[in-house]
Amino acid sequence: MEKKFVTKTGGCICGFVKFKVKLDELPRVFNCHCSDCRKKIGGMMSIIQLREEALDLDKNILKTFEHKGSSGNKIRKYFCGNCAAPVLTYVQKWDRYYLYAGLLDDISILKKAKNIFFEDSHFPFMEINEDKLKP
Repeated sequence: MEKKFVTKTGGCICGFVKFKVKLDELPRVFNCHCSDCRKKIGGMMSIIQLREEALDLDKNILKTFEHKGSSGNKIRKYFCGNCAAPVLTYVQKWDRYYLYAGLLDDISILKKAKNIFFEDSHFPFMEINEDKLKP
């Protein structure tokens, strides 16, 4: 069976960063609750795992910040230098890029997200129930 892809557009708050991204028809979307993501944006965040060459964006226009994750591997964060909106994260441990899902102009494709790293790190007032996700 041939993979189906869809092209989506997106951008940052100020409009300086604009992109096109080629996603799987059912993209790999995660709600990440790890302490690194929590500290980055103040709570859990929704990210989309990208395939190689999926993102049409010159990363050179972005600012970066690199640090060690809890695994000891590098995490590189890419963000707009004007409005500071996070755009991408590269996780060396998985050798993958992740796009911040909220940057898409149309988020209707993001119906089902898997919660990750929530066992020890999610806010205690949140109830996480994977069975309640939309099919």
